[in-house]
Amino acid sequence: MSRRLLGVLLLVASAATAVVGTFLPLYWEGSVFGARQDVRIGFTTTSWRVTTDSKQMDIDLMLGSSPQFGVPIVLAAVLLVVAATLVFLPEHQRLAARYTAVGGAGLLVGAVSVTAMVVMAAVSHEDESTLSSYTEEVRAGTWVLVAAAVVAVVGAVLIHSRRAEPRPEGAVVHRVDGDDDMDTPPFGIPVAELPVVEIAPIPETVVVEEK
Repeated sequence: MSRRLLGVLLLVASAATAVVGTFLPLYWEGSVFGARQDVRIGFTTTSWRVTTDSKQMDIDLMLGSSPQFGVPIVLAAVLLVVAATLVFLPEHQRLAARYTAVGGAGLLVGAVSVTAMVVMAAVSHEDESTLSSYTEEVRAGTWVLVAAAVVAVVGAVLIHSRRAEPRPEGAVVHRVDGDDDMDTPPFGIPVAELPVVEIAPIPETVVVEEK
């Protein structure tokens, strides 16, 4: 498998993972009761909404609408899929795929970073109430989104690799045809530029026989 094809698969996998991650819980906060800590009352936040564990609590009146973290994440996933499709264009048109992949990966990294900062701020604040059972937990949705962002960056890097040029098999023979062609030997000058030196004929030696 080529590096470019692997990059395409990673972009598609990142887009699918990011969309799934928006529907998973980002974090949970609430109180735990009971001898075995099996009674839990609190709130679960996803990238789209906030839900409560108690059916008697009106979450919309208490917290209002949830921040729509999923909007930029889904938009980034669409860009990644488009980039994966554009990779199969001819070589001279493939620059659009690279720019789209960089834009999609950058948008996904930015959206996931903002979401992760909100989650960390929510689970790290100190509660001043007297309820010692109050707790916050990071859930699977946060980690899935972080993994999707990392995979998107790797995929965007891999699709920038150039296609390997085919190499001829066997020995390479260099042929020079015509009187006007020049061939340059290694560490030398073109043969055609060598001066022509005429060598004077050697005089014949006359042998005189003695009588």
